[in-house]
Amino acid sequence: MQRSSVGIIGLGLIGGSMGKRLLQCGWTKNVLGWDRDEHVVGRALASGAITEACRPEEMAQEVDLLILATPPSQMVNLSQRIAPCADEKLKAVTDTASTKHSLSRELSVIWKERYVGLHPMAGKEKGGIDNASADLFAGAVCALVPTASSSNKAVELAKDLICALGSHPVIVSSEEHDEIVAVTSHLPMFLATALAALAGTRASQQEELPKFVAGGFRDTTRVASCPPWLIADVWETNKGFISQAIKDFMDILSEMSKMDPKELLKFAANAKESRDALLAQRGETNDRN
Repeated sequence: MQRSSVGIIGLGLIGGSMGKRLLQCGWTKNVLGWDRDEHVVGRALASGAITEACRPEEMAQEVDLLILATPPSQMVNLSQRIAPCADEKLKAVTDTASTKHSLSRELSVIWKERYVGLHPMAGKEKGGIDNASADLFAGAVCALVPTASSSNKAVELAKDLICALGSHPVIVSSEEHDEIVAVTSHLPMFLATALAALAGTRASQQEELPKFVAGGFRDTTRVASCPPWLIADVWETNKGFISQAIKDFMDILSEMSKMDPKELLKFAANAKESRDALLAQRGETNDRN
């Protein structure tokens, strides 16, 4: 369904990619955009991610759908500032934050029935508007996280948005979402960051180490190149579930360190089967949705 207009606040990788996709697929003809960096706004206009620059307070009066794509730490204050300006035309407000439980409670109080959370499970090693692409979300799962007060209209519009992005909506509660992504998304960031830090320390002691950085290291530490604020934000808003995931992971490493070669061979074989099964089930989930 084509909407009259969409507003995106925050024109980085996620916000910029959303704008490009929605315009290219024809879901809307107008994407209003704002970022606190004027240079980014200019790049978004030049690259076709938005059709018009617009301040948030004005945007809330002009659009049917408002997307908050700023760092999560900015979303509440931003919403408190612009919510009083919202026109009746505004049907839904959503966010792209990678944690939902605490943030969705606060945003729901501010936006009431208009609010429904999203979390697209897609990204790139490097962020920013210059890395935005219309196909970023193609085939990806996107969490759809309604609250108790979310209106049916807001939920349906958010689901329609997800499908327009080329993604597959999966409805989950905010708590279930945060517990799941603590393992599948947040823990990998912490592990990659820790490994990159360890390698950096060792490289200062062993000057030949960088020459031995190959595919395994690059693949394992890829998400350590994410914006540093992201790892700080997910820790602040999902510390409980991430702490438990780290503890469980360290327990597994401890057990592995005590295994003899035969035990480790069996353990590694089971882990390989688990990975293969998880990836296969992910594909089945995408097909079903």
